[in-house]
Amino acid sequence: MENNNTEKQLQEFVEAQEGSKNIHVGKPITSAPAPKFPGQRSDNQISMANKIGWQKLPIKDLPTMGLFYSEGTEVSIRAASASEIRHWSTLNSDNDSELDDMLNYILERCVSFKNSDTSSSWRDIKEIDRFYILLAIREYTFVKGENQLTVKTSESSTLNVNKEMIDYIEFDDKLMKYHDPVKRCFNLKFRSGKEIEVTIPSVGVTNYLKNYIGRKQQQQQGFDTDFITFAPFVIKDWRGLNDDSYEKIVIDSNNWSIEEISVLTHLRDLFIDTIDPVVKYHDEGGMERRAPLNFQGGIKSVFLISDPFGQLV
Repeated sequence: MENNNTEKQLQEFVEAQEGSKNIHVGKPITSAPAPKFPGQRSDNQISMANKIGWQKLPIKDLPTMGLFYSEGTEVSIRAASASEIRHWSTLNSDNDSELDDMLNYILERCVSFKNSDTSSSWRDIKEIDRFYILLAIREYTFVKGENQLTVKTSESSTLNVNKEMIDYIEFDDKLMKYHDPVKRCFNLKFRSGKEIEVTIPSVGVTNYLKNYIGRKQQQQQGFDTDFITFAPFVIKDWRGLNDDSYEKIVIDSNNWSIEEISVLTHLRDLFIDTIDPVVKYHDEGGMERRAPLNFQGGIKSVFLISDPFGQLV
């Protein structure tokens, strides 16, 4: 398998959340200035509930239902400011790299993520939850309904969409049997006595992996193209993740047995197959239907007023 094919496999998972590439972990997503906002950078100094303009997002409402965050995790959002929407309006949605940058730009500035870890960050957000949170920010920004997201359900019909109508992922009952409520991951126990912890990929981990692939390709260096497809699921934390620690994880994976590889492959494929968001709705006859998540006006329409000329006198 060639390196570019592996990068495509990784992107198929991440880009299901609207595209991905080249995010620099630990650095601001873009050079656009962050607006001044009360409490924006003081997550661990004051309670998020006391932040003016912030709204707590129920953790159980997320697509992951909070099952992969530590107990007590809080996610709060605020409305996007005019300057942030101005920057969003420059988005070239045909450029995957720019699109992913912009999604994370909004998260970085409009989300406050707090758990028991003093270094908690929006980068701890699971990839599956990212787009749901983005839509929650959009709804909090346009409280008067100025922004309507529509998808085409047939040649002659469209549907207004909100975040609750989108089906992001379904967890198989067989898989949930192995969810560890203490470790907040899937703890797979094999008959051999070995245990492997599997998680839902976080923004921070996938960002590192994209940068890693980019560096290797730019330097024309080889890397383990097989393990890279498993890496987002078996690496739980982006903190301390660097080329040395990553290579150690790669070496350890060479000790996986056939049984372990078989189970991990099944889980990896299961996640990738179920992470394509669709819109759920009921037709005129009451039957539940599904439509591809493809907004009219493109992804840029998420933070722009639907009828701009209607704002004029």
